[in-house]
Amino acid sequence: MSKKKAKEDELLEIRLEKETKLYWIKAITGALSALIGRLFIGLIGWPLFFWMLGFWFGFPFIISFLILRYPYDKEEWNWKIILKTGIGIFFFTFMVLGTVIHTILKFL
Repeated sequence: MSKKKAKEDELLEIRLEKETKLYWIKAITGALSALIGRLFIGLIGWPLFFWMLGFWFGFPFIISFLILRYPYDKEEWNWKIILKTGIGIFFFTFMVLGTVIHTILKFL
């Protein structure tokens, strides 16, 4: 195997590791934002939707740059990767936990 191929494989592994960490952090963030927004703040409807969008589009940059301290790179780690990584799991955990909390609160 050539040195160039080994270097490319190493860069790919680093990028996949970054994406995996961001993915699971977004899963937890989706659940926590639904918990906080619905249970503690009491948001319902449009305010809860805008709350979700704020965490969906704003918090990944805070995670990436301030918490995980990944440097911005136009080729390897740009805003598109930051936003698209874990978008499905964020929405899924937010909706499931938000729906469960809302249902429990309506029955109590």
